[in-house]
Amino acid sequence: MMKIVKYRTATIIGRISICLLFIVSGVALILASMYLEAPTGRKIISVVAGIMGILFFGRMLLMLMILLIKNKQMFRYDKENIIIRDKTIKLDTIKKVEVENDIPTGYLGIKTPAFVLNIKDGESIHIPTYYVISKKDFPVFNTTLKQIVSDRTKR
Repeated sequence: MMKIVKYRTATIIGRISICLLFIVSGVALILASMYLEAPTGRKIISVVAGIMGILFFGRMLLMLMILLIKNKQMFRYDKENIIIRDKTIKLDTIKKVEVENDIPTGYLGIKTPAFVLNIKDGESIHIPTYYVISKKDFPVFNTTLKQIVSDRTKR
């Protein structure tokens, strides 16, 4: 029987709301620099900070919106296999599970932490977190992946 591990919708929505807050703050910084009396240097800094905030958090917002709409499945597994994005991997071919911090997501050049499955033939399979795994859940997912692999290799 396949067990499914998914990204939590509530966490995705929470991250989306944080991005929206920072985007609104960026717009407010730009508007404030245009309409409030301040020295020119401060106005320039406000506009630059606003634009940078909008660009960074806007990209994150797009990535999170795509993740919210698409299939939220991280991976599926049973006693023999783990399936990641329609790729089936035999559990006994996995050497170890690691965590890396700068894995490209394929969305607008954004890099996120990811779980990395090192396969015996030298290949690495990435399971990106998209920044939607809470600090509380991260060690749980990491332990779950390591346990799935170690349980299989002990047999």
